[in-house]
Amino acid sequence: MAIFDARLIDPTESQLASTLRKAMNSANRQNKNQPNRMERDLEFWGRFARDVLRSEPEGRRRSCKGGRAVPEVIAGWWTDPANRKHVRVLGRTRPQYSRYYSPIRREGELRTLPPWWHVYPEGVLGVRSKKEGEQFLAVCRCGAVGSPESLGWMGDSCGPCFDRRAEGGTAAGGFGQFGGWSPGMSRFAFTTDGQNLVGQNRSGAFCCVSRADGTTTTSKRKTFNHIAAVATNESGTLLVLQEGTVLRWPVGGTDIEQVLAGRQQMWGQVALVPNSGSHVAVLSYDQSYTADLTEAKPHYESHARTEVFTTVQYAPDGSRLLAATYTGELRAVNPDTMTSEVIRRDAFDGMPAHLGPALDLIVSPDGGAVLVRRESYYPRRVSVRHIPLPTGTVTELRLPDWHRPTSQAFTPDGRHAVTAEAEGGWIGFWELPSGKSLGFVRAVLEEQSSRSGQIMFSPDASTIAVLYNSVDYLHGATIAVWPWPDMLQAAAFV
Repeated sequence: MAIFDARLIDPTESQLASTLRKAMNSANRQNKNQPNRMERDLEFWGRFARDVLRSEPEGRRRSCKGGRAVPEVIAGWWTDPANRKHVRVLGRTRPQYSRYYSPIRREGELRTLPPWWHVYPEGVLGVRSKKEGEQFLAVCRCGAVGSPESLGWMGDSCGPCFDRRAEGGTAAGGFGQFGGWSPGMSRFAFTTDGQNLVGQNRSGAFCCVSRADGTTTTSKRKTFNHIAAVATNESGTLLVLQEGTVLRWPVGGTDIEQVLAGRQQMWGQVALVPNSGSHVAVLSYDQSYTADLTEAKPHYESHARTEVFTTVQYAPDGSRLLAATYTGELRAVNPDTMTSEVIRRDAFDGMPAHLGPALDLIVSPDGGAVLVRRESYYPRRVSVRHIPLPTGTVTELRLPDWHRPTSQAFTPDGRHAVTAEAEGGWIGFWELPSGKSLGFVRAVLEEQSSRSGQIMFSPDASTIAVLYNSVDYLHGATIAVWPWPDMLQAAAFV
């Protein structure tokens, strides 16, 4: 959220004072629409630096009380087990209309977070406890998860990674937070080897980000059409846009390539075979289009559409599509003829009448069950059901009132469900088929998320990644990447 962001370890007074002054100048430049400016001389920042360096081992201090469109400089500091003081300096101007809405967390909430969060927020994992509220664990980029004391937390890494770097080695990477994505991005993907993330950046260009070191390869191709479906296979990562265009980031490639062009005004629901990306379907308002992507030159075939579905997805093997109707039926759709037959009519029995239609449908890895989400806006309620196919007991996940998920997924083994919400960014884990809650975790971001997007597992099932959307264009969306099943164990830590 800050236009100026710098981290220092054991800085001198003059180094810190100089950094604070640079942060002030940057904050003033960001305040383009208001006449108020922060005017502090180097002597003031020298006193500010002395107070930080000579104060308690950990803390946080602001240059002013702040307010709407007021430039501010913030310093947060924390001391590691080696007695090194880590200082982070931010320079920013709060949004002019922050009284009504601001993605920046409120000051009262910021003061409840642990001191080491103010320096390294990307390394903090929040775990919800029924008895003690939220507790905080550390997550190293090597994948180690635990309390700061158990990991020998050094601020930006665990103790073993710190020792490895001190001896001249290279610390392992691959986990943490990866920012700068398009604020409205709804889908992303892992590459076939699971070592990179593919999506769209803030300009709409497609990019591939290395999990190991964060380096980014940006495509020349850009669009403001959103990614609607993703899949990986031996040839690369497939991305399908809203209007049906199919793109592929090839294995080892440096740019994205087009596999199939969408037709004009071919907008609608998009489905892609998740295991192989072999077939794609687009259901517009009056036509359905399907294509076999294994052909040398794929092309769309048109089918007259006689039925309306609220949500549709391919089964993992591509043998059929599974869809929900406005009347509450689950149907199986033949991918060749696009005709359907009823699988279950009792999937939504017992639900309140005011709940809307099924908004999202996720198919289990073996194709034997689906997760279906329905919600109402007044009164606000979200319902997620686990529905076996073609028969079996329907189970509703025991969602607490405060948890209102906007997305859900099956774990790779199909034994658990994962849900993600917008309000607090919480990720819930659920036992299947009982629907029992196993715990909640979240990435403690610096800004409020506007919506939690896709939940994705890496091809080798060792990693879970969750997309946090943002209303702030300068910051963009964030993808939190965590080790699996370590996150499930962390959720039950408290």
